Amino acid sequence: FSVLGVVIFCGVGIAQVLREGGLVADIVASIRGLVRRPLATAGVAGYLLSVPLMCGITSFVILAPILTHLHTDRQASRALLYCAGVAGMISYVLLYPALVVYSTTTTLGLFPGRPWDINLIALPVSLLILAGLLLFLRSRIQPPVEPAPPDTGISGWKRRAWLPFVVIILMLAVGSLVPPLHVLADINLALLAGLLCALAIVPPDARERGFARGTKNAGIIIFDLAGAGAFGSIIAASAFPADIAALVQGILPITLLPFVIAALMQAAQGSRVVTATVTSTILATIPAALAINPLALVLMISAGAFMFSYVSDPFFWVLKRVTGDEFSGVVRNYTLPLSAAGLVTLAVALIVEAVL
Repeated sequence: FSVLGVVIFCGVGIAQVLREGGLVADIVASIRGLVRRPLATAGVAGYLLSVPLMCGITSFVILAPILTHLHTDRQASRALLYCAGVAGMISYVLLYPALVVYSTTTTLGLFPGRPWDINLIALPVSLLILAGLLLFLRSRIQPPVEPAPPDTGISGWKRRAWLPFVVIILMLAVGSLVPPLHVLADINLALLAGLLCALAIVPPDARERGFARGTKNAGIIIFDLAGAGAFGSIIAASAFPADIAALVQGILPITLLPFVIAALMQAAQGSRVVTATVTSTILATIPAALAINPLALVLMISAGAFMFSYVSDPFFWVLKRVTGDEFSGVVRNYTLPLSAAGLVTLAVALIVEAVL
């Protein structure tokens, strides 16, 4: 709770307040005004919103009602939903300060004072995977998605809807670039300022509803993660870390240990933040694993968090319900793309470990 409580509360709060104020539709309209094509709009919207909102599922649930109106064809609308969901997970798992990387670096004490360095590699990797996702889903849309007629109800760049995110980015940038104002680079403080900004730009009734619902949803997420932290501490205090290290030695290189543990944890319980937290807690007790390059270590844990997003993953069932797709369709359009993203991330991590 001490690590993620404020981050989750503020991120989910911003999401719900903007949703109640009708500003999420303005954000999507702004992106569509730049990108034009519905599939790219869905991907970019999911990719951009999951990090500041600190929850890939929350961003998808907020975007879904809007994205379904970007195309009249049912199959194409389903592709838009998958695109937003998977794209949100790409940035959520790979980028700092999203919770997966944030919990990894905080638990292991990596990159003290310079956590944004992770994005120098993670950002281009995530964009590469996003481009691959767009090509993959585009090839599966029959007939191909065409740009829908412009929505005359929403036009232009809706600056007000973006203000909370501008405040967050501005505070982090100023805090990182101006040493006397380094306190502004604290992600908790920046997100709190973003939440206050979101509350200020919506009508009073939307402010009250959004804050109440955001607090409720954030409490549920925080409760889950507090349990994950306790679970990880119990595992770390047991003989499990030593047993698993002894098990893989001689079978797998030690450099693959973070990926293997993370992938197994992800398959077992489905939550990516729990995967990162528990895996990091376990690795903190294995000295050989901590000798891995810090950037490669973060990427390997993130790669494992991409793998086996199947029936234990709550988002799997959210997508199945929202898209109305068959079980096999969710596996094909969600589980497999994320597993492919995990393998690409693992390959990059191994390159980083070999070169740096």
